[in-house]
Amino acid sequence: MTATLPAIVTHKNGLRMGPHNYDEFDYAKLEEFGADPGEQMMDWVNRGKKANMLAELTDAEIAMILVGGEFFHYEPGDVIIPWMDTKDSMFVLLAEGRVKIITPIILPPPVGDWLSGEKSLLELPAPQVVGHFNLLSSTVRSATVEAVVPMDAIEVQRNYLEKLTKTNQHVGATLFKNIGRALQGQLRFTNNDVQNLTVAVALASRALRKG
Repeated sequence: MTATLPAIVTHKNGLRMGPHNYDEFDYAKLEEFGADPGEQMMDWVNRGKKANMLAELTDAEIAMILVGGEFFHYEPGDVIIPWMDTKDSMFVLLAEGRVKIITPIILPPPVGDWLSGEKSLLELPAPQVVGHFNLLSSTVRSATVEAVVPMDAIEVQRNYLEKLTKTNQHVGATLFKNIGRALQGQLRFTNNDVQNLTVAVALASRALRKG
C-alpha cells in the first residue's frame, strides 16, 4: 500500500502543498514559494532535479511544479502506475528510488499468438519522471510502474501543470521540449526493437520450415 506523507509543506506566505493549488492558483505566491521553498521542499528538489524531464529548469521552477503535487512513499512491490490506468498525472520519482517498468507485449498474429502473456521488463533508477506522456494526450497507461526498493515520489496533476505552464512560459517550453526528446528516444528504441523482433521471427520461421 502507498502512504502519503503526514506533514504537508506549508510556506510562510500561507501556500500549502497539494493538488488544491489548481483551484486556488496564485502565481505570485508560487513565485515567492519558489524563491524560498524551505528545507523539506529543497530536499525533494535536490532529489528530483537530475531527472531528464526536469533538465534546464531552475530549482525555483522545480519547486513550483512540486508544490502543486502530492507526496507518496512506496514499498517494494507497490504499484505506482497501473497498466491501463486513465489518469493524466506525472510522477517525479525521487532519488534513491528504483522502479520496474512492466509492459505487456501486444503484437498482431501470428507473432502475437507466440508471445501471448509475455512482458517486457526494464528497471530504472531514480530520479526519473514517469507518466509524462499523458500530459500530451489523455490515454490509457501503456505500462505498469512498480517500486523495487523503498522510495518516494511526487504526483503532479496535468490540470495544475497546464495552468502553471500557461503562466510561466519558460517552464512550459522546457517541459515540453524535454518530453519531445523523450519521445524521440523512445521511437529510436522502438525501431531497434522492431528490427530485432523481425530478425527473430525470420529465424524462427526458417527453423520451423527446416523442421
